[in-house]
Amino acid sequence: MNTQQLGTVPEPLKEIFFELEVHTRGSDSTWLVGGSTGLLLQGVQLAAQPRDLDLYADQRAAEDLHMALRRYATDEQTESETPIYRSMLSHYEMNGVKVELVGAFEVRAMDSEYRVEAEYLARTHALAVPYSEGKTVRLMPLAHELVFNVLRDRPDRYEAIARVCQAQEPERHRLALDDLMARNRFSGELSDRLRTLLDPKATR
Repeated sequence: MNTQQLGTVPEPLKEIFFELEVHTRGSDSTWLVGGSTGLLLQGVQLAAQPRDLDLYADQRAAEDLHMALRRYATDEQTESETPIYRSMLSHYEMNGVKVELVGAFEVRAMDSEYRVEAEYLARTHALAVPYSEGKTVRLMPLAHELVFNVLRDRPDRYEAIARVCQAQEPERHRLALDDLMARNRFSGELSDRLRTLLDPKATR
């Protein structure tokens, strides 16, 4: 896990991160911030401000986190499956911000299968961004966000992510992507597209 001073964390998010830290302290469960909020905190330019906060966790951790956050819950934790996605989903409202907890997330597209390993990513490739004195929040790696947005065919997102990866520690992002490729089943088409996106000489 790398610690890095990036963009300033907005005050409403700081309050939520404090709340999450307090209420999940005893659960010893790993969670990471992803989605548009995670991208914004890593300097990725977005067309619109985030509308909610996405948290990612492995299955057991997601179950523990849901119990820890029940006072904020707006629904029950349920298994969700679409032709592309599979996950355990639950939703919360904290300090006026909508929070989605995504557990055991899997994506199947482009003849590929990608499984999010939140605890592993937290140990190996996640950035830890300070939001208060002595406190940090861990973010889903940009390599994950690149894979996810290519799989769901969101060029507006993956092209913006690729620009940041090329500009900021490109070797770190390439190593993270290589690791994800080794731990999942990616088709040749997907692998080629991802490598091209991270190649600073690529023309777009």
